[in-house]
Amino acid sequence: MGKTVYEQFAEKIMIPGSGIVPQLIAMMTTEQEAEMLLSMPATAQELADKFSMDLSDVEDKMVDFFKKGLVFKSYKPQGIVYRMPREVMQFHDATILWHGATREYHDLWQKFMEEEWPEYTKMLEKFLPRPFSRIIPVEQSLNPKSQILAYESCKDLIEDSEDIAVTKCTCRVIAHKCDSPVEVCLQLGKSARYALERETGRKVSKQEALDIIKQSEEAGLIHVTMNRAENMHFICNCCGCCCMAMPMMVEYGRAMNDPSRFCAVIDEDACEECELCIERCVFKAIEMDDDKGAAVVDPDRCMGCGVCQVTCPADAIVLDEVREKEFIPMT
Repeated sequence: MGKTVYEQFAEKIMIPGSGIVPQLIAMMTTEQEAEMLLSMPATAQELADKFSMDLSDVEDKMVDFFKKGLVFKSYKPQGIVYRMPREVMQFHDATILWHGATREYHDLWQKFMEEEWPEYTKMLEKFLPRPFSRIIPVEQSLNPKSQILAYESCKDLIEDSEDIAVTKCTCRVIAHKCDSPVEVCLQLGKSARYALERETGRKVSKQEALDIIKQSEEAGLIHVTMNRAENMHFICNCCGCCCMAMPMMVEYGRAMNDPSRFCAVIDEDACEECELCIERCVFKAIEMDDDKGAAVVDPDRCMGCGVCQVTCPADAIVLDEVREKEFIPMT
């Protein structure tokens, strides 16, 4: 028996054999619409010719697909070329913020994250030479002797962006596992324009974006961006329970994010043993040392986010630079 069009869709976004992704796409499209997606990349005219449809009807359908997060647009000499999501993570991020998404749809996505995603990340880890994303440190946590580069500074990334939008965190939208703020994911440049065109995000000023960064740090959220030194598209603010990456790192040891170039260091003499840093460390890199009478950091587990420092009442924590600037890929 041949594969259904929905199973073919799952295969094309690199998750063959999924039992849930075909259900997700079936909730969003008819079989003919799914066939149109599988026929991409293509222009509206090419799709109209292939499916014997009026061009205006195809163009209307592309608007609907775009709003749903099912197609992305490229502007070419022959006109707008449409393509479907490249892989399941892009399908996840785009379609969850679709305004027509129901609770049933979101719950099915969460079922996927709990039942199929962990095994998929095992394959993803082997496929990618480096993680797609990396952690950005909280700047106030840095040792004054450390050098922070523009592409690892939330402030500089925001200041360098012409367009900024804020969207809801897709992971917390579907997971509902904590009360962390949801509308805190920043889209920069091209990604901001995409979110604004789809009406899945709202435009914010640079100051508003900086305020969101501060709010996220106080809430214990971890800054994450693309794992390269230029052309950043987002700054996500991730929690340790709902995020698609953090639990995979902690529970399964998956390399889902690269660390920052920094590592937390605790001044044993200044430490007041309040254990707030232990509570805030997503990566379980801090524990109490009764002999020293202070919290200590495991440098092999520390990801250099700096979230532990934000609420330290004794100012006993700083991030030291432990990796060369070449650690961050240039392209």
